[in-house]
Amino acid sequence: MSKALFLTLTLFMVSGCQTMSSLSFPFLSSPAKSTKPSCLSGNIDLWVEQEQQYQQAQGSAKNEMLKQAIESEQKATLAILLSQPGNTTAQLKKSIALFEQFDLNQNPECDAEQYLLVRYHYTQAVMTLQQALNNADLERKALSAERDKLKQQIEALTRIENELSR
Repeated sequence: MSKALFLTLTLFMVSGCQTMSSLSFPFLSSPAKSTKPSCLSGNIDLWVEQEQQYQQAQGSAKNEMLKQAIESEQKATLAILLSQPGNTTAQLKKSIALFEQFDLNQNPECDAEQYLLVRYHYTQAVMTLQQALNNADLERKALSAERDKLKQQIEALTRIENELSR
């Protein structure tokens, strides 16, 4: 009796599995979860080419490239162009803000994301360096002003000394 019950239960389970697999019940099955996060798409070669063109361009040509990137809503290109070392602090800040809009989840399989992540870190480093240079320049100007003030005081003392010694 227990063998018959065991055999019936086994047949029921096997036939039930076959029935379930042959029928499609989307509300019973869980959605397939992708273990890979989606990658940001982009053409790294094009970005590098545009960056080189931007670096070689002068004034109005640079502005035109920036304008085209804005109009065509190419945020990655715009972020890369704004991240150049010779750009202003405001442009670097705008570049960092654009990079931060991307969901750069540091997936090593996503070449475009890796490139943008490297450029983001590069831009942060350029910004830090530029701020340090600006601070050093301000300090140099302050020291130069103090030197000029001391120079005037020395000249005034020298004049007074010459007048007293006459």
